[in-house]
Amino acid sequence: MEDKFLLGGYTADSYTGGKHNNSEGIYTATLDTEKGRITGIELLAEAENPAFFNYSIKDHKLALVMTKDDKTGGVGIIDVDPATGKGELISESMLDQSVKGSYEAYNYFDHLYYWNDLKYTVPSYVYLDDKRKMVFAANYNTNAVLTWKLDNQYQFIDSHRYPIEGRGPKAVQDAAHIHYTRLLPDGRLIVCSLGHDRLFIYDVNDDASLRLVYEYETEPGFGPRQLAFNENTNNYIYVLNEVGSKTAVVHYDPVTGHIDRISNYSNIPEGFAGHNQSAGIRVSADGKFVYSSNRGHDSLVVYQVMDGGKHLEKIQTIKTGGVSPRDFDLSKNGDYLLCANQMSNGLVLFKRNPKTGYLSVAQTGIKHDACVRVLEATDFLAQ
Repeated sequence: MEDKFLLGGYTADSYTGGKHNNSEGIYTATLDTEKGRITGIELLAEAENPAFFNYSIKDHKLALVMTKDDKTGGVGIIDVDPATGKGELISESMLDQSVKGSYEAYNYFDHLYYWNDLKYTVPSYVYLDDKRKMVFAANYNTNAVLTWKLDNQYQFIDSHRYPIEGRGPKAVQDAAHIHYTRLLPDGRLIVCSLGHDRLFIYDVNDDASLRLVYEYETEPGFGPRQLAFNENTNNYIYVLNEVGSKTAVVHYDPVTGHIDRISNYSNIPEGFAGHNQSAGIRVSADGKFVYSSNRGHDSLVVYQVMDGGKHLEKIQTIKTGGVSPRDFDLSKNGDYLLCANQMSNGLVLFKRNPKTGYLSVAQTGIKHDACVRVLEATDFLAQ
């Protein structure tokens, strides 16, 4: 049996230490579940620096972040043909660099910090609503939530921008740095402000405009980067803390739109003194396990979900065998986990025990340059 993953990342040579970057866009990785190996990686669509994307199974459309000439950023829609396994860009909306906002990006590379003062407007996260034909994006560098309305042919017809001001106590929190946005099951939009230590809940209007419902403040220096919604429990959300390397549990009330703090857990082993930034988070399909990644400690941490989703118990920390594991995803049947080590330009495949949640290394040495997005896509690519 074959499962499929989509891979995205950076295509510029600057992301491979000045060496030639062989990545040309978004790729399909094929997993042979009987052999327990990635057997092929093929180009799905050419794109410049597609560091993040999400798809719609219903219409075989994929929304991605993208750049042009490595100077300006925006979002686009790719139409994917499952019969050929290829995709084509059909619409785009590039962002105006002249819009007021902070363009200074605080970056972490090989244990060094540096400032990037380029007007780099590409969003860090994008989410596609195929039912209402909308796109939502989080822009880290310009500190704003962006929304677009699409027509039935997935062309961009209207847009809205919601700047957010604020900062936190850590150096990386010099501005709001909006890092993540997605729809909740009730149709509201949830947003992570990494630099401002906030989660925002919005109602979404028919024209893709937003109305603020609730603003949740984390503890200072928390730095919420991404989150995972556990649809098997009573509205518990697992929030990944990049700055402090933690996974937090909060509770969402769909009636009021409010969020309440429950608890948080360290993603790194006690006594680890090196620099670390947590990067990705997933919940298993059965809602029983949560997985988070660590850049610096270069590991995955496994949590067992306890008390109906309210608490977590750390059961495993496993090294990824590479540098800076940024994103990962579980296979369709949950027997495998594919992880991208961004800075060492490779992937690692883990065998997963669905009953215990534990991981073990199944395959290493899978070359793929500057990969920062891994998304399970078996049904999306099915004919």
